[in-house]
Amino acid sequence: MPTQQAIIIQSPKAPFVLGSKDIPSPAKGEVLLKVMSVGLNPMNPMQREYDILIDEYPAVLGGDIVGTVETLGDGVEGFKKGDRVCTSALMGGFQQYTTLPAAVLIRLPNNASFDEVATFPITFGTACVGLFAPAPIGLGLNPTFSWDKPQRGESALVIGGATSVGQYAIQLFKFLGFTRIVTYASKAHFDYLKQLGATECIDRGEVSVDSLATHPALKPPVKVIYDVTGALNAAFDCVAEGGSIATAVQMSKLERDLDSKKVTLVRVQGYIFGPDVWPPKRDNLVAYLATPDHTTFGKVVVKNLPRLLEEKVIVGNRYEVLANGLPGILEGLERFGKGSVSGLKLVGHPQE
Repeated sequence: MPTQQAIIIQSPKAPFVLGSKDIPSPAKGEVLLKVMSVGLNPMNPMQREYDILIDEYPAVLGGDIVGTVETLGDGVEGFKKGDRVCTSALMGGFQQYTTLPAAVLIRLPNNASFDEVATFPITFGTACVGLFAPAPIGLGLNPTFSWDKPQRGESALVIGGATSVGQYAIQLFKFLGFTRIVTYASKAHFDYLKQLGATECIDRGEVSVDSLATHPALKPPVKVIYDVTGALNAAFDCVAEGGSIATAVQMSKLERDLDSKKVTLVRVQGYIFGPDVWPPKRDNLVAYLATPDHTTFGKVVVKNLPRLLEEKVIVGNRYEVLANGLPGILEGLERFGKGSVSGLKLVGHPQE
């Protein structure tokens, strides 16, 4: 059987190591994907360290996967060898080839590069599910991806605007038609965030998160907030009565009474496919909270994301391509622990 190079975790909490493994054959309903670009995520080292969101061992992580269809499994229709696609997965990207259900593949327009799209899947999904998906998994601001600016004239705040999720949240607020889009981030990123759609920026180096609600840019309070950092108390203080908050930090604590301001809160799981498509192989798959509702909304994402990419309504994060293929990805994973990644996405090329 032909083999490939991969970054492997041999057993729970074991280190990342470069090794070889068999190239799998696609099962019924699957495709074999040649991985051309893969995005690194700060969550990857945490998955290894805490043994969370890992389906089986030996494990190959990497969830922001972009590549070309290599082989079709039985029953797969609508795809052919060479088709350019991407997906959001729990595992499988830190290797040269991986198998995936055909149902999770998102087609790439011709003008979208592999590297740019590798910044999308997980973090775009986290922003999009939180804002667009209907309850109970999202705030339901645009569940059909209407282009008619359904939130025209409203105000929004992104806490953590320079993060990957925050950058997509800003762009989605602009697509929704929000007139006032305030972001709380480092001053170093202000110019770029304004290019993405932020209308006002608040410097986290000068304004503490606890005093955020007193800033003039948040008077009057905003209708919708996307919190990427877990600052739920500050988000509550900044949101208008009857407003909505989505947070990407599951365990963030709220010491306020939602009912006192009739505020809606969604703790976002950024999956765009649930267990009906990807059933977990481990009964104790910690933190896997995807539902069939995620799959229902994911089908809408699969249909609409190609147009958003083609028309440049949504652009990828700024990124750095890691040299030297899979060894370069290993070095990139180490950089997260050193805190040396800020304001950009690391992207690797497994085929090099």
